[in-house]
Amino acid sequence: MAYAVTHVIIAIVLISLYRHYIAKKKFSNWYVLIGGIAGLLPDIDVPIQWTASAIARETIEFHRIWTHSLLCVAVFLLVALIFWMQKHKKFKMFKREWTYEQVALLFTIIAAGWFIHIALDCGLASDYNLTIIPGVPMNFCPHPFSRDTLLGIDAIILILWLIHEEYRHNIKEFT
Repeated sequence: MAYAVTHVIIAIVLISLYRHYIAKKKFSNWYVLIGGIAGLLPDIDVPIQWTASAIARETIEFHRIWTHSLLCVAVFLLVALIFWMQKHKKFKMFKREWTYEQVALLFTIIAAGWFIHIALDCGLASDYNLTIIPGVPMNFCPHPFSRDTLLGIDAIILILWLIHEEYRHNIKEFT
C-alpha cells in the first residue's frame, strides 16, 4: 500500500498533468485539489475502523472491503454521466450557483482520484485485499516494492513535481 502523502501527491500530479497537457477544456486548480483529496478518500475506512474497534473494545477489520473497490469508482462515474447528460442548466447548492457540467466534472475528478488510489495500492504494494466489487478480489496486483522503498516514493515524486513546476511555471519567481 502507498502512504497517505503518496496518494495525495500522485493524484494531484496526474490530474494536473492531464489538465495541462491533455484536456481540451481547462479546469481550475480547485478541481485538482479535490482530486488530490479524493486520492486519499478510500482510506476513510481506517478512522471508521479505529472508532468501531474502540467502541466494540475488540479489533474490527474492514479496511479495503468496500472503499477499495472499483465499484466505488463506477458509482462516481455513473453520477458524473447523469450530470454530463443534462443540458447546461444552473442550480443553487451550498450558497453557490453551479452548472450541471461543473458538478459532472467534480464527480469525474473524484472518480479519477479514487481510481488513482486503488491503482497505487494495486501497483505498488498490494496485499491482495483490493476488490473489483466487494467479494471479488483483484488477484492480478503485483507486490514489487518493500515497505522501505515505499517510504521514499512520495519524496521522489514531490521533488520531480517541484522540478516540473519550476520548468513549467518558473516557481522561483514567487519569492
